[in-house]
Amino acid sequence: MYKDSVVPVKMETFSGVVAKCPVGHCLKTVLRRACVEKRLTIGLLPAIQYLSKNSDGALFCVTAEAPPGDSATHMQEVLLQAFCTENNIYVIKVDSQNKMKSLIGDRCSSSDYSCVLVHYPYTDPFLDSQEIDLSILSEAERDLIEHCELNWHYPQPPVVKLPEK
Repeated sequence: MYKDSVVPVKMETFSGVVAKCPVGHCLKTVLRRACVEKRLTIGLLPAIQYLSKNSDGALFCVTAEAPPGDSATHMQEVLLQAFCTENNIYVIKVDSQNKMKSLIGDRCSSSDYSCVLVHYPYTDPFLDSQEIDLSILSEAERDLIEHCELNWHYPQPPVVKLPEK
């Protein structure tokens, strides 16, 4: 059941406990909720611009593979992933830009779905900005964080298969 959720990682659990839902479905839930809450930056260049001004505001950086032969976009994605890793932003690689577009495209308008930043939920501006209250995150967001933590030390993040709809 879970073997099609993540490619090529062989793990099917989070911390030894069977996941409540496949990683792709958790990501779908997170993307749709963040879109409704207007917590997304969609597109590679908008994501780079956002991160250059506010590297503490992003929780996840979801990227899709660049089309074959598009070396300029590939280099930008590699640099973006390195920046995210250095700034403790979780990088999630997905199998299809088109699936990502179909999951959130009807709610948010953009032409480039090669990269999507998911911002942290609203936090109290009077609290220390370095401390994020993880209790405000949804269960799906916490599951994705756990998935990312398990795969943090791999040179390349595993590719998550998104559901069709």
